[in-house]
Amino acid sequence: MKKALAIGVVLLGFASVPVRATEFGILLDKAIGREEALGGSGGSGLPPLGYDASSPGGIGFRAAYTFMNLKATDLGAAITYHPKSQDNITSGGTTYGKFGSEYTAIGIQADWKLLFDLHAGLDMRSEKLTTTSNATGATDSTTLVRPWVKAGLGYALPLPAASPFVRLEVAVPLTKEDSSSSTDDFRKAMAPSLQVALYGGIRF
Repeated sequence: MKKALAIGVVLLGFASVPVRATEFGILLDKAIGREEALGGSGGSGLPPLGYDASSPGGIGFRAAYTFMNLKATDLGAAITYHPKSQDNITSGGTTYGKFGSEYTAIGIQADWKLLFDLHAGLDMRSEKLTTTSNATGATDSTTLVRPWVKAGLGYALPLPAASPFVRLEVAVPLTKEDSSSSTDDFRKAMAPSLQVALYGGIRF
């Protein structure tokens, strides 16, 4: 509830700023995890050996505001909220539980308005990573804060009042975790290493 209220306040802030260009969109994504020769700790109910990559897919929401318009280039800021999405944790054909990921991101971005729109951005994401054990039924979580870079190719329909648009995006984190000395480290090691998304919305 607190997170939803905070996001609502930010969105209200976007709406109250003198408008240059404001956009609202929906993100349909697939987060690709890493397949590692790491395992969970002994009593965690997580796989003790290497696991298959968990790749949850889901839906996110984004609002952006353009604070500088340089004719063919727009510079702006964006906030994204992605609710929890889950995938199985498997090793050797056995399912040990579920891995979940949700995040909130604040970032800066640039768009080049050519025949097709080119997009690039840098996000700082606060990721909540969860594991649910089939053996114990327990759900535990870890928070991971790290920067991501993103790039995209899209098209906007130029209409007088508002422009619908669609974009294919790819994002990768700039840091990764390799340790599995604890269950917190294990969750961080399982965190997504690539995100592929279809993003669409409307720009005012």
